[in-house]
Amino acid sequence: MSKLNLGQGLQSIREPATRNMLQQIEDAINNLGSHLAADPVGLAATPPPLQGVNVKTAGELVHVTLTHNVPINKNINYFVEHDTDPSFPAPHVVHLGTSRGTVLNLPTKTDGGVAVSYYFRAYAQSPGSHAARPVNYGGANPTAVTLGGTTQLTLQPSTGSGTAAGNGQQGGYGFGRVLQRPPVGPKRNIPV
Repeated sequence: MSKLNLGQGLQSIREPATRNMLQQIEDAINNLGSHLAADPVGLAATPPPLQGVNVKTAGELVHVTLTHNVPINKNINYFVEHDTDPSFPAPHVVHLGTSRGTVLNLPTKTDGGVAVSYYFRAYAQSPGSHAARPVNYGGANPTAVTLGGTTQLTLQPSTGSGTAAGNGQQGGYGFGRVLQRPPVGPKRNIPV
């Protein structure tokens, strides 16, 4: 990670108070960057790609673990994505922070009772960097994982806004009633 360096420009300033103030700003930016794992003068280095994504299932639960041959580092965050399409057009993203594993609870059947297969991939990213190349479960061609449980998502009737259709049920319309209260603030004398 590089640092902000005003160098010769700072030395050319004749006014000592201005030079001192700019030096303090440079130090503050560099200290903040090191604590946030952010490069103050550009993108941080992209972490190396993961070596593997492992998936184990039990009923509706999926245990995903990541293999990354770098030391645990507060500057590297991990992300797992899952989708029902191997090209991941609209993946669900799970941020793991610095952890290299998670347990997901996923529905195993569609509204119609058809078994759902999931595809998984993961990647590492540092704050202020590009994401590393995603690694699929199963290698270059993602491998489908079918869960063994009986959970399915069932659309419930809605009392909120919007509509939804499925299993012959449809959501409600409108926003309903909301109690509005004036904000609490200082009292004002209003002339009459």
